[in-house]
Amino acid sequence: MINLIKIEPQEGYTLKLYFSDATYTVLDLSYLIEIKTVLTKSLQDKDYFQSCFIDFGALCWKNGLELSAESLSQKAKQSNTLWQTKEVA
Repeated sequence: MINLIKIEPQEGYTLKLYFSDATYTVLDLSYLIEIKTVLTKSLQDKDYFQSCFIDFGALCWKNGLELSAESLSQKAKQSNTLWQTKEVA
């Protein structure tokens, strides 16, 4: 099971994510804003978006929205943006 171990907010709706399997990605999560649900509406505020945190290995926000590390890693693989790191962050 892959866990998220570190987050580095970037410009806009982009996050640099480090995973427990010594991989990392830089993902643009602006697609979440376009979904327009009760949970994603808060993410329109960039400060709120960047206030994300890790809980039990998942990417989370205070309103209860959470994205599993596995799904984020899979998205990175599909977009060819998952890279190996020599050290675990």
